[in-house]
Amino acid sequence: MSELGTIAKNAVPNRRLLTLPLACEYIGLSAWKVRQLIHDGKLPIVELNEGQKFWIDRRDLDGLIERNKRTL
Repeated sequence: MSELGTIAKNAVPNRRLLTLPLACEYIGLSAWKVRQLIHDGKLPIVELNEGQKFWIDRRDLDGLIERNKRTL
């Protein structure tokens, strides 16, 4: 069962650090796009042990959203 399969659809656990799948669900983007944002330096990651699993800070996702708001 996937990590997202254990939580209600469209719900992200109330925690600060998110795995890639949960971060994608939170922000509504594909894993490919989130990885691209990380690679381009637009979204930082939290890496507690170099070369191992990384997390994405929910506050950084919120900041990304705020920085990209535009009005027409």
